[in-house]
Amino acid sequence: MATLARLFLSSTRWLDANVERYAMLVLYVFIAAIVGGEAILRYITGSQTQWGGTGAIHAFIFLSWLGCAYHVRRRSHIRFDAIRNRLSPAGRLACYVLDDLLWLVMAIIVIYYSIGLVQMHMGLGATLEGTDHFPYWIAVAAVPVGWALIVIRALQDLALLVDEFRRDDFSRI
Repeated sequence: MATLARLFLSSTRWLDANVERYAMLVLYVFIAAIVGGEAILRYITGSQTQWGGTGAIHAFIFLSWLGCAYHVRRRSHIRFDAIRNRLSPAGRLACYVLDDLLWLVMAIIVIYYSIGLVQMHMGLGATLEGTDHFPYWIAVAAVPVGWALIVIRALQDLALLVDEFRRDDFSRI
């Protein structure tokens, strides 16, 4: 039983550390295959699939939100460090906490409004352009799913900041 628990914990740690990276890799390959395949198909036959362009666009939207969550986790998203680097460790800590809180506020707003859009498309039964059976709401769900992942990453960072503050460890800040 202890081995099963260790296996579960190690796999969740691996998933936590790598979920965005591997999902982004899969999406990059998917987009490249669609765009490349469509270009070859257009060159050979003079026509292309109806769903190819739309599929690539929606995959890119998913990719963008996963990338955003990845960079929130790594603290490498767009930020201005010129002033922050001149602050004391406590000042930098306050700025990082403010960053995470702002991400959370923005996420609540975006998730609230985007879920309504997903529900509307579910109710309409819309399908992705050029397909007969692929539900459009899955493509639209990229926004709330991506922002939910941003919430998780911002909460993780806040927990780490609180832990580092309690231990008086400002090495990461």
